[in-house]
Amino acid sequence: MRALKILPLVIFIFAIFPPEVQAQDTVIGAAESSQKPNGKRIRRQLSLINGLMHDEEIKVPVKDMVQRGAEGLIRIERMGTSDFFRITPLKAGNGIVTLHDRETGQILVELRVDIRDQQAVERTLREIQLLLADIEGVEYKIINAPVQNGPAQPSILLDGYVLLPKDLIRIYQVIANYPGVRSLVSLSPIARQKIAEFITRDVNNPEVKISAVGNFIKLEGQVNNLQEKDRIKQIVALYLPDIVTEKAPPAFPDTLTITGRKAGTSVDDLIIDLISIRPAEEKIEPPPKMIQVVTHFVRFSDSYAKQFNFIFAPAISTQAGTGGQANAGQSASSFDSTINLLNNLLPKLRWARFHGFAKVLDTASVLIQDKTQGFIQREVQLILPTVSPSGATGSSTLPSAGVQLSVRPTIKSERSGLVELGSLNVQVRVANGRAETSTTLVNTTISVRDRQSAAFGGIIKKSTETVYGAPTSDQAIITFEAKKEYGRENAQFVVFVTPIIKASASTGVEQVKKKFRLRD
Repeated sequence: MRALKILPLVIFIFAIFPPEVQAQDTVIGAAESSQKPNGKRIRRQLSLINGLMHDEEIKVPVKDMVQRGAEGLIRIERMGTSDFFRITPLKAGNGIVTLHDRETGQILVELRVDIRDQQAVERTLREIQLLLADIEGVEYKIINAPVQNGPAQPSILLDGYVLLPKDLIRIYQVIANYPGVRSLVSLSPIARQKIAEFITRDVNNPEVKISAVGNFIKLEGQVNNLQEKDRIKQIVALYLPDIVTEKAPPAFPDTLTITGRKAGTSVDDLIIDLISIRPAEEKIEPPPKMIQVVTHFVRFSDSYAKQFNFIFAPAISTQAGTGGQANAGQSASSFDSTINLLNNLLPKLRWARFHGFAKVLDTASVLIQDKTQGFIQREVQLILPTVSPSGATGSSTLPSAGVQLSVRPTIKSERSGLVELGSLNVQVRVANGRAETSTTLVNTTISVRDRQSAAFGGIIKKSTETVYGAPTSDQAIITFEAKKEYGRENAQFVVFVTPIIKASASTGVEQVKKKFRLRD
C-alpha cells in the first residue's frame, strides 16, 4: 500500500524534471529546425583533363552557393547570371564535389569528377593506335592505375581478341617501348574453330571428325591404315599456329602457380588423337569423292539506233463528184466534175533514238561422283499470241530455249585439287521472240583446280548498219527529203565453269535450306 502511494509522486517528479538525455535531444532538434532537408539534387559525372577548362550547363537558381568536398581538386565559377559554370581542374585525381545553398545548407549539385593528366597519355595512345592500326579486335582504354604514394597515375590498357599469334607478338613489341601500358589481349576462341574447318576441308575424309576444344584439336573416327592416320596428323600440325603460353602476372608467383596441361608445349601435345585403325575384316574402300560442277552462262547485249527523216513531197490527186443545175429554166440534169486535191502539202519530220542493254545470267549446277558422267538439262517452251486479219486470236509456238550441260569430272591430283573436266558439252538455245532461236554449242576438255573458275567458251558478235535515203512516190510534184538511219548492236556470250570437291553430297545443304527458308 505504501508503494502505491509513492508511485504518483515519482511520476510527477519525472514530468517536471525530465532526464538529461531527453533535454539534449530537444536542444538538437531545435537547432536543426532552422535548416531544410536535402531534396532532389543535380548529379553529373565529368571526365576532365588537368589544365583544360570546361563549361558545364547546370540549371540552378541564382543564389550564393558554397563548394565542399575534394579540396583543391577543381575550382567552380558561375558565368554571370547564366546557367553555365566554368570548371577549372587544378590537379589530377578524382572525387565528389558538392554545391550547397549558403542560407539553407541544401545540396543543390553533386559532381563526380575524374581528372587525368593527359599531356603525355593522349599522345601515347594515338601513337599506339597508329602502330597497331592493322590489327583488328583490339580495344584501347585509359585507366587510373593506383599507386602507393601520391595520386593515381593514368595508364593505357589494351583488351580484346586477335586471330593470329603474330598479332600478339607485335602488340607486346609495341607496348614494350611505352612504360605504364599493359595488355590483356588474347587469342580469339573463334580462330581455333576456323582452323578446324580448314583442316576438315584439306583432310577430305567423311569418316574423320575434326573439332576444336579450347586450345586443342580433337580427332575422331576410323581409317583403314596407319599411313592415313599419320597423314591426317601431319595436316593438322601444318595448320596449327604458333603456341602461346599464358603466365600469371609478376605479382602472383608468391601466392599462385599455374602449370599448363601440356607442359611440353609441342605440336603433338595440342592434338588429341582419338582416331582408330579399322580391323582388316572391316576395311572398306572409301566412297568416291563428290564433285560439284557449277556453270555460269553470261549473255550481254548492247544496242543503239538513231533515225532522222525530213520529207516534203506534195502530190495532186483527183476526185469525181456530181453537180447541180446547168442553166436557169432548163430541166435538171446530172453531170460529172473532177476535183483536184493537193496532198502532203505540209512537210513531215521524224526523229528518234533508242538505246538499251540487257544482261542475262543462267547458272547450271550438278553434283557428280568422281569419274562418272553427269548431265543436266532445262528447256522452256515459248508460246506467242497471234491475231488473224479477221480478228481471231490464236497462238504460235517457238522453238524451245534452255541450257544443257554434260560433263565427266576426274580428280587428277587430290593434294593440289586439280580436276579434269572431260567431255565437257554445253549447249545453250535462246529464243528472241521473233520466231528465231540462236544455239551455241561448246565441246571441250579442260583441267581446273578446286574452287577456281575458268572461262572456256565465248562468242562476241558486233553489227553496224547505216541507211541514207529511200525511194519516194512518183506522184509528187516536187520532192525534198533528208534521211539517215544508224544502228549498232553488240552481243557477248561467255561460259564459266567451277569444280568444287566435296567430302559428302550433303555438304552445303544447310546453306541452301536457309536461303529458301526450308525446314525439316
